[in-house]
Amino acid sequence: MEKAIRLLIRSDHVPSAPGETFVSAPWLRALPAGNPDLLSLLPVADLNAAALRHLDPPVRGSDRGGVFTALAMVDPFLRPRDAVARLRRAGISGVANFPTMQIVDGETARAFEGAGARTTREVEMLEAFVAEGLRTIAFACGADGARDVARTRPTMMVLHPGVALSDWRQRAAGALAVQRLIEPCRAEAGCPVLVYRPEGFGSELDQAIAEADGEARIAG
Repeated sequence: MEKAIRLLIRSDHVPSAPGETFVSAPWLRALPAGNPDLLSLLPVADLNAAALRHLDPPVRGSDRGGVFTALAMVDPFLRPRDAVARLRRAGISGVANFPTMQIVDGETARAFEGAGARTTREVEMLEAFVAEGLRTIAFACGADGARDVARTRPTMMVLHPGVALSDWRQRAAGALAVQRLIEPCRAEAGCPVLVYRPEGFGSELDQAIAEADGEARIAG
């Protein structure tokens, strides 16, 4: 059996070991204290500007091949070709659609859809980055989102159980829904499928993570 993948989302972009794989999200430093999944969706910081501004040319001999930069792909001002040029100058050849607007539902989701900030936009951006030759870590939440994201054929896929609600039964239901998506996503995407453990989730996700190819979480 292959070793489980442990994918960290960190606020830096410098590998601590050659070829280390992780998601770089420098904008985490700009968020106020609280739930980063939700706060990152609010207009409290320009996430993509922060992600790209902190990039610097690689030190000679360094290897950033395993670094994936976290970008808010629903941002209407995100231009993949411009972002790719900056990423490549920094020796980075991968991106992730993190944070993902897919965790928002109900009336709030419909409001975002009206502004063009929806799963369709994230999928289009993932496809655009793939077309530019970049590798992708694709986050997905919910059955519809997972199906659409899997079709982009990412390098790695991460299933998000949604916001951690106070009722443990709702968290358990979210975990079970993720567990049921693992095999279909493996078959469709043809890549490793991980489970994301958001802040507030505990043992509810253990079984899903055990059946997946690994776990993703924010370092801390």
